[in-house]
Amino acid sequence: MSGTKRAPDDLLPEHGDLGHDAKKVKLMSSEQGEVAPSRVLHVRHLPADATEVEVAALGAPFGRVMNIMILRTRNQALMEMADESSATALVNFYNYVTANIRGLPVYIQYSNHTELKTTQASGINSSAALSSHPMMQQQMQTSLASSLGMPGGGAAMGGLSGSMEGMVDPNGPTILHIMIDNMIYPVTLEVLHTIFSKFGTVLRIVTFNKNSQFQALVEYPDGASGSTAKFNLDGQNIYDRCCTMRIEASKLKTLTVKSNNERQRDYTRPDSNEVHHSAGHGFASPFPGVGGPAGLMMGAAGGGGSPVLLVSNLNQEAVTPHEIFILFGVYGNVQRVKILFNKKDTALIQMSTPQQAQTAQNHLNKVVFFGKELHITLSRHSQVSLPRDGQEDAGLTKDFSQSPLHRFRNPGSHNYQNIYAPSPCVHLSNIPESITEEFLRESFEQVGGAIVGFRWIPLKGEETDLKKDRRMALIQLGSTEHAVQALVAMHNFQLVDKRYLKVSFAKSQSL
Repeated sequence: MSGTKRAPDDLLPEHGDLGHDAKKVKLMSSEQGEVAPSRVLHVRHLPADATEVEVAALGAPFGRVMNIMILRTRNQALMEMADESSATALVNFYNYVTANIRGLPVYIQYSNHTELKTTQASGINSSAALSSHPMMQQQMQTSLASSLGMPGGGAAMGGLSGSMEGMVDPNGPTILHIMIDNMIYPVTLEVLHTIFSKFGTVLRIVTFNKNSQFQALVEYPDGASGSTAKFNLDGQNIYDRCCTMRIEASKLKTLTVKSNNERQRDYTRPDSNEVHHSAGHGFASPFPGVGGPAGLMMGAAGGGGSPVLLVSNLNQEAVTPHEIFILFGVYGNVQRVKILFNKKDTALIQMSTPQQAQTAQNHLNKVVFFGKELHITLSRHSQVSLPRDGQEDAGLTKDFSQSPLHRFRNPGSHNYQNIYAPSPCVHLSNIPESITEEFLRESFEQVGGAIVGFRWIPLKGEETDLKKDRRMALIQLGSTEHAVQALVAMHNFQLVDKRYLKVSFAKSQSL
């Protein structure tokens, strides 16, 4: 469900009895063609006898619920939040978590209407009445916990036992201080932005290390977003049984970001998108099963979904299991590859974890590989089977589980922090001092065509003999397609005795 999908213009008449005994409504509609988010939300697929309290409970964790109007004949409702930022946080959150009432899924989207004006004879239509209603607190806990997949009342989220004011405080902190305990896997800006943006617009993020611990500061535009995020995320694991967040309110009033880079980012600046990779470029969407040991992100050591990818439209004349292993190995540890015997333009690829499979799909779907655009989906299979003894296979199935070329064998490896989408630029490392620029240019030209640019990466700190013998460089090919072919051909290329070139996609799109 798209967060910007609009309710149809003819959802409601301009006035008259809408099947709700106590309300006569006048709707203030937005202009035709307006696609901006609205503080009025359209809730669909309600249980026939759903109450205003149950609907309001879906919105209360994200801000003040000003008005509820239930459309009995349609099993729908309109819910008006106090401001647009609260409505946006709600829609973003429920894009990843299915909202439900009494265990039945309901669907929430922006409405075409920008305001609800009601005259009330009975029922609930004010934020004060909603928050003081005797059933509100219990219903809010039940609805949110159920949506998050937690039994009963939500102990897995640390217990949704606080008051509504404790969850959503308009005067709450705008800046949160996050400390990561048991950090086995890296936590990047992209991961933090993906998680914290579910509770409001993230303005800035600054990450740093203090006392050998990874920490971060996240800034929201309002206290309601900050208090909601803190309430829901404090004590949660980002990955499976690790990377636990401890969150405190910061005393800072604003964050200063001097330049956007991999350690800090100001999302209000025009150049923020130049360095920001979305969740679609590197990490799976959050909340596949919030709470408990599973973590907020699909676990790097496990998680939901399938670890097997189905890849079609391969160039069957050029591609072997080895080429597939090298390319997909940029985004995870490939365990097995099977090119289908009766459909050789299609392959099954088993990654180590579902998260790695999702990462590979996000980065490589529709990438041109040997002249053919890859089509990648998640497979229904949980593993790739090896051929039985005597079964004809023609070398189309390979087991790479023991390969020394896996990039992510060590938890916490720097390779986790250097996952980038394919681009014309590739990063070269492990280059001995004896290897010249001319040699590298000639080698890459033979497999990837003309070289557009080359640059040595300056050594950091004191130049030691070891550093001089482990040089790095950037090389730009004529296109992304040429860079993909060059990476597959040149990764693990023997430069000198027992020294092999390491190639990955570069952060920079060009030199």
